[in-house]
Amino acid sequence: MTLSRTDAIRITVACGWPTRSSGTAVLEYPRTVNSFSWGLAIGAAAVLSTIVARLIVSRLRTARGLTRAVVALAGTFAVYEAALFTAAVAGLGGTGAFAAPIVTRILVINAAALAGLAVLYRLGVAVGISRRPASRLPVASS
Repeated sequence: MTLSRTDAIRITVACGWPTRSSGTAVLEYPRTVNSFSWGLAIGAAAVLSTIVARLIVSRLRTARGLTRAVVALAGTFAVYEAALFTAAVAGLGGTGAFAAPIVTRILVINAAALAGLAVLYRLGVAVGISRRPASRLPVASS
């Protein structure tokens, strides 16, 4: 919600590449065509979701920050999961990972991560790390 589309895509790729690489190097992900194909599918889904997030946020400029954040999270989560499910059905396998309890757990983790990032952003604004106004980002309400 606070980065340009180009910067958001760069950050997505910059965070995804080392994550997947460390999985292969440290966590001993299998070194198979299927495993590397999943890595590409995950990366493509992440970039697609980043683009969708920017589109949602730009179209909802008049909405409050919390509304934009929730709609962007819901839209991008749906796109990401749909892209990965399509890859699974198309031949990579693993459709069992898309059972409702698993997808729900991942959604909750993503929502918590968004809330945590919103708090970190506000802290960054408060200490002068960011020049963007804090009012552009949602605040968790009690």
